[in-house]
Order: sequence, then structure tokens, then C-alpha cells
Amino acid sequence: MSTPSPRADRNERLSALRRQIVLDAAQRVFERDGLEKTTIRAIAREAGCTTGAIYPWFAGKEALYGELLDESLQRLHAHLKQAATDSEPPSAARNVVHAFFGYYADRRTDFSLGLYLFQGLGPRGLGRDMDEQLNGRLRECIDLIGHALARTKAWEDGVVQVEQMNVFTYLMGLLLLLHTRRLKSLGQQAEALLDTYCHALEQR
Repeated sequence: MSTPSPRADRNERLSALRRQIVLDAAQRVFERDGLEKTTIRAIAREAGCTTGAIYPWFAGKEALYGELLDESLQRLHAHLKQAATDSEPPSAARNVVHAFFGYYADRRTDFSLGLYLFQGLGPRGLGRDMDEQLNGRLRECIDLIGHALARTKAWEDGVVQVEQMNVFTYLMGLLLLLHTRRLKSLGQQAEALLDTYCHALEQR
């Protein structure tokens, strides 16, 4: 197998950089305008390029949105996997639950991206293939919660399947209250609530 020439290697790096510039611009426009109102023209203007420069990589705004969400879910998976790897069985569930919460607590944009919340937009599909891919990524992250629960608790597989979804549901609700500042208005602290929840989970 031949080694790429320096020019080919440089062109490949430049292409990857331009693609990332488009993705970064798309995220800013989605956050500002929402998926519904975003146009490829607006993304191109934000990225400082022509619309024609975007289409070789992305067929439309849904493909851009899907790519951003896919990358976010891959980062979440790596984050959870690291937390699980660093945990002893008794603390595995607590550490992975806190890792999931911390990932989205520190990344409001990723959280909004995952729930299609930019500009209050309700959930919509991105196309069957993309939806299946993204749902698969999310399931892999939820399964890591389940693996951590199984290491901490001597539960049967069926119970783990139910409990991992219960944990996921709780976490998403808590994060929504955090990012909408409802917790603050109610005089509550997210970390304290999460610790109480984890303690109750461990005691069951």
C-alpha cells in the first residue's frame, strides 16, 4: 500500500478542516434559528463559504444536524465508558449516572441538540436511516448505564433493562429542570438531588 504524498496528506487535512468549519457553523445557526428555520444558505454564510461547498459532504440541513448529534452521542458514549472502566463494582452505577448527568450539565448545547430543543422545536425525524443510526447510538449509551447497574446490583437482565430506562428518564428530567432553571427557582440543587437518587438506587 503506497504512502500518501505530502500534498495529498495536506489536501486531506484541509478538507477535514473545512468540513469541521461547516459543522461548527451549522451548530451555531441551529442554536440561533432552530432546525425548522435554518437554511443551507444561512449555514454557508456563517461558515464563510458557498452552498455548493457544503453539498459534497452533506445532502441538506438534516444531514448536518444528524452528524452533529451523532458526534455528540459518540462523545457521550466514550465519556460513560471511561467512567465505567474507572469504577469498582460497588460504585459503578453511581459513577456512570453522575458521568451522564455531568456530560449534559456541562454541555447545554449538546443537550438541546439531543432533544431538538433549539428555539423550542419539538421532536421531528431526520430520515429513517439517520433516525435508526442515532437511536442506536443512544441505546448504546443507555446500555452502559445498564451494565453499570448490573455490576452494582445483583439484578436479573429483565430488571436491569427496566431500571436503566428509569434512570435515563430521571436523568433527562433532572437535566431539563436544570437547564431551564426550574431547579433554581424551586430552591433545589441538582447534585444533591442526584446523590439522593443514587443512594436510594443503591439501597434497593
